[in-house]
Amino acid sequence: MAATGVADHVQRRSAAYWGDLVFSRLLPSLFFSLFLARQLILLAGGVHGIHQPSDALFLAQQLLALAYFTMLVVLYAVRLPQRGTDHRLAVILIAFSGTFAAISASFLPGGSRREGLVLFGDLLATAGLAYSVWGLAYLRRSFSIIPEARRLVTGGPYSLSRHPVYLGEVATALGINIATGGWLSALAIVYFVVCELLRIGWEERILAQAFPAEYPAYARRVPRYLPNPFRRS
Repeated sequence: MAATGVADHVQRRSAAYWGDLVFSRLLPSLFFSLFLARQLILLAGGVHGIHQPSDALFLAQQLLALAYFTMLVVLYAVRLPQRGTDHRLAVILIAFSGTFAAISASFLPGGSRREGLVLFGDLLATAGLAYSVWGLAYLRRSFSIIPEARRLVTGGPYSLSRHPVYLGEVATALGINIATGGWLSALAIVYFVVCELLRIGWEERILAQAFPAEYPAYARRVPRYLPNPFRRS
């Protein structure tokens, strides 16, 4: 029996089979497992340090981050076969470098702590993480860093906007860095947002090709970026 999620049409033990298993599943899962391990360490230290409401908010943020990285590790390992993709080198580099920029922004040398923005940043990051986790819960085995099409997801947060995971990730990156980030972090976030916008364009083109009838109708019905509660279905 072939590994879970590896394309049925790929002959077992062929070069394509092992390429998909190692480079499209195992290595990305191992990469995100490093951040999962970091979250476990942060969470272990945070559980014993709750003394005021802001500490509880930080703990909630860490729990959501733990759920986020756990889902990335698992979903990459069990992804569905792709129905459309763009494996140009530039696309791959932009997709992964943008993700790395978002994650690394908070590790870059920061500026002075802006106390007036701490609570706002924590709330924004927590809301962004919650929205991303909600999106991943619906996207499930269709998740990918590289623009690809597996199945068309239209429920849950995908009924509010077409790219809820990206929206949540941008909100999270802004929230984490807004109170402490310096100019290097700001540049990393700007680069990340530009990469996300490029990924959205590539992804929508691939989805329109893979689902020529369904996706255009979905795109007409649902906003691209921000949910619009006043928009009629």
